[in-house]
Amino acid sequence: MIRTKTAAAAALLLLGACAVPDVAPTPARVAVDAPSPAAATITATDMYNRVSILSADSMRGRDTPSPGLEMAAAYLVREYRRLGLEPGGDSATFYQRYPLRSFALDTATVHFGTVLANASANEMLTYGTDFYAAPGAVGRAGADMGHGKLVLVGTLGDGGLPDGDYRGTIPVINVPGGYSAEWRSKVRRARDAARRAGTNAVVVVVDSAFPPNTFAALSRSARAPQLAVADDSAIAVFYLTDRAFRKVAARTTSGMRVAGAGAPLALEGVEAHFAANARVLQQSRPPHVAAILRGSDPVLRDEYVVLSAHMDHVGVGRPVRGDSIYNGADDDASGTSALVEVAEAMASLPERPKRSVIFLHVSGEEKGLLGSRWYSDHPTVPLHRIIANVNVDMIGRNSPDTVVVIGKNYSSLGRTANSVQARHPELGLTLADDMWPEERFFFRSDHYNFARKEIPSIFFFSGVHADYHQPSDEVDKLNVDKAARIARTIFYTVEAVANDPERPQWLPRGLSEVRALTR
Repeated sequence: MIRTKTAAAAALLLLGACAVPDVAPTPARVAVDAPSPAAATITATDMYNRVSILSADSMRGRDTPSPGLEMAAAYLVREYRRLGLEPGGDSATFYQRYPLRSFALDTATVHFGTVLANASANEMLTYGTDFYAAPGAVGRAGADMGHGKLVLVGTLGDGGLPDGDYRGTIPVINVPGGYSAEWRSKVRRARDAARRAGTNAVVVVVDSAFPPNTFAALSRSARAPQLAVADDSAIAVFYLTDRAFRKVAARTTSGMRVAGAGAPLALEGVEAHFAANARVLQQSRPPHVAAILRGSDPVLRDEYVVLSAHMDHVGVGRPVRGDSIYNGADDDASGTSALVEVAEAMASLPERPKRSVIFLHVSGEEKGLLGSRWYSDHPTVPLHRIIANVNVDMIGRNSPDTVVVIGKNYSSLGRTANSVQARHPELGLTLADDMWPEERFFFRSDHYNFARKEIPSIFFFSGVHADYHQPSDEVDKLNVDKAARIARTIFYTVEAVANDPERPQWLPRGLSEVRALTR
């Protein structure tokens, strides 16, 4: 997950002691179900053995891309073949591969400046102080050298850019707030809107309160090698400080206006010239693994519940007490193993669920949710037939009897999960609501890329800990009994969703928050 160690880690110490109220409560009287023999096949021993395989030193931390990641994918494919599941990837295979590119900003040529309409008085901004840049696609027009009229948009409205002809222009968009996942999402929206409008670049003006040291750090980071899904349509983004943009606007005959959504305003009298070229360092095609348990209902079998987990981790890194392999037992060999255990349990059912279930193992999560973004943009089944996503990440640590279900109060999936908890007291688990809303975890793991497609989603998560992203995240530190009980809970939850005659539905608050960050 894209996460930070904050107060969330400290709050985990209270998980077992706090009574966390459910936002979507189940009825007071709920019939208790007998444990399913299929769920009983999910055991602590099996979880331990699977996590041991996936987090072994031979996997070398399962970086994206790496031979260790390929080994992990091959292991998962063998298991799904053994269980008799159908291939759910591309071209009738269990694999979906996506184009990944390592690149770096060409610091020798990057620039942003303005020239007066009479082609005189060229004025350049200073990289790192006035602006920094994210490059456009290699070979795209304007990536090496671009020119255009600046068009002030203000803040981006819900409908994207205001109506207008943006060809040959560079939209200038204000993105308020400090650096955060929400801020990055707004920048992505601005970049996407400008690309759709046919421009070769977009200017993002950061908030006047944006800390200079943060801006400087981001400018340094922008020059470092980066991984991204190869996108030949990507346009360059130039991030300007508020002060730098005011210097630019002062050269125009149009002047400034206050930031806000509305009709675009052409900044007359100057033209921008810019370059943000990328140097490609490496290209690869890392894998996803997808397997389908075909549903039993003749009609509903063409609808899908996606059960997801990321199979990658962070690879080999800085040695800590002599150990340089970051095994990622909890993050996320635990969730990856849970998917295979649930698949084995469902395959043993006398009658399979009515809807089909896709067991999806993505890569690139640790690089910024790259793999799940690709899959949600290029699904291996029709997107409109995916009715729900249940995501699993880090379920083997912290409070022994509590798992947090992020997004439980965003859709009817929360009621389903609460009902499972009530109907299966033998599991001895509390399914807590999001204990750290300020951390915005709902927008920071792979389920987010399904939610942005407005597919109801929830996320089973036991929280960060001291071994997070450390070589010490080893299998022997996992509470595999807890992980197995969570996997059984996920089995019952997915089974219930797959058998429900009605599709899951968003609650107004959840859909509103998702749309605010994705439109």
